[in-house]
Formats: sequence, C-alpha cells, structure tokens
Amino acid sequence: MKDSLKIQKIVFATDLLENSRLALDYAVAFAEHFGASILMLHVVQLSGAAHAAELEIHRASVSRLAAQERLEVLASGVRRLGMSVEAEVVDGLTCEMILQAVDRHRADLLVLGVHGVHRGVEHLLIGSNTEKIMLSAKCPILTVGAHVLTGFDIKLHVQEILLFSDFTPESTSAAPYALMLGQEFGLPVDVCQLLPVVVEDNPRLRRQLAEDYCQSMKHVLADENAVWCQPAFQLERGMQLEQIVDRAKSHHAGLIVLGAHTESLVGRHLHTSFAYQVLGRATCPVFTIPRLP
Repeated sequence: MKDSLKIQKIVFATDLLENSRLALDYAVAFAEHFGASILMLHVVQLSGAAHAAELEIHRASVSRLAAQERLEVLASGVRRLGMSVEAEVVDGLTCEMILQAVDRHRADLLVLGVHGVHRGVEHLLIGSNTEKIMLSAKCPILTVGAHVLTGFDIKLHVQEILLFSDFTPESTSAAPYALMLGQEFGLPVDVCQLLPVVVEDNPRLRRQLAEDYCQSMKHVLADENAVWCQPAFQLERGMQLEQIVDRAKSHHAGLIVLGAHTESLVGRHLHTSFAYQVLGRATCPVFTIPRLP
C-alpha cells in the first residue's frame, strides 16, 4: 500500500446545469486540500448541420461557443480562488470523451455530479453506460449524487469515512484508498460488508468467504496483522443491502468508498443492487475505486 494519497490532477465533468454546482464545490475542496489543478470538461454532441457549418466557415458553431462561454465563467470563478484551472469543450459521446480526457490528462481523480435530468453526465451515470465509465476509468471517481447534502465545509471536516465492500477479493482494492483518505483527513474509517444472500444461512460458507477476502486484503495492505485482515472482524460487519443503504443515508457519513469492477457483485448488479442504490441514495459523495493492477 502507498504511504500517502497524491492527487495532482482533477477532471471535473459537467453538464453546465445549476445542479452540478455541488459537484464542482467538492472538486474545488479536493483541489484546495491536495494542491491539485482542475480540468473542467463539458461534452457537446453537435448535429450534422453544426459540424458542416464549422467546416464551412472554419469557426466554432453557436452551440460550441455558448458552451465554451458558460464553462469559462465557471473556470474564472475558481481561478479567483487562486487555483489552476483549464476549461475544455469537446464534441462526441459523453462516456467516451470523459474517459479519453481522464487518460489524456493522466487524472488522479474524476468528479461527476448526478442531479439534473440532462442527457449529459446525468444520463451517463444512471443509464446504460453507468458501468462503462465506472469500470473503465483508470482513476478513482468521486460521484456527487442527487441526495448529497449542500452546505458542506470546504475543508471537508466530516465525521467518518465508510468503506462499503461485498466480500469479494477483488473489492479489496478500495481498502487502501479508504485508509489513505482517513489518514489524510484525520477521520475514522468503518467497514460495511454486503452479505450475499447465498451465505446468510450457511455459517461455513460465510467463514470461507471472509477468509478468502482477508487473504486478498493482506496483499493490498502493508500490515498483514491489521484488524481488517481478520475474518471475524469482517463478519461482524456483514449487513444486508437495506442496512448498508441506511448507513449511506446517515448524516454521520462524510465520504463513502467502494470498489467497482466486473468480477464483483458491485459491478454485475450495478443498476439493481448495491452500488446503484448507494450512488442514488447516499447523502454524501461516493468514491469508486478501480481494481488495482
């Protein structure tokens, strides 16, 4: 496990709706804390006629210019806080353009808001492409959902960090990130484990599940003797889905951290179960962490 968390480049993807402002506030808060620069990204999907007009007159279309102007207003406001900010408007499919920007700028964090009913980032995160961006991004994603509380402290003075897991060995990739966030902000980190239905009435299978999980945990944590590597500790934190969602809605939670990947229950049932309900109902932002290489 790395000794400390370094965030130097943040990509903030916005649909330019007023409701995305809270996600920007979180992007600014993390940039302030880590001394990071921000890339503000807006994706437009120009019509064929608009593309043709741009080629013919060798000038940006009215739609692109309007988006650039609105994005620059946001960027200027953040620059006045003394931060380094770039603003970029790109044309294409929202999901693909965001992922390309993350790779192109070697982002350490991607920040997304999911408030309005716009077909841009909101549609991306609650529609059929949700899994693609969460499973394909090569950096952690901070998602600011529709129920995240406003009026937060820009210094991120919150009460606790919650690590949500599902007892799959693959999901342990989120553990180091949760611990580093806790260390960075001086916060306690609690664990909530989603108990698969198939093991609820099978103590032996539950124990085997916990042992496999903890064996994987030893590989990602520096201290093999850490309490998080003990099966009994993890089993004590086993919960059903509704209990975990209730924790996500608790006012005590400041940040939620979870892993997202194809092998995990999180990845396979994103729209109907664990991660989707957490993202949709949490009152604090949610970090999703890609699987460690």
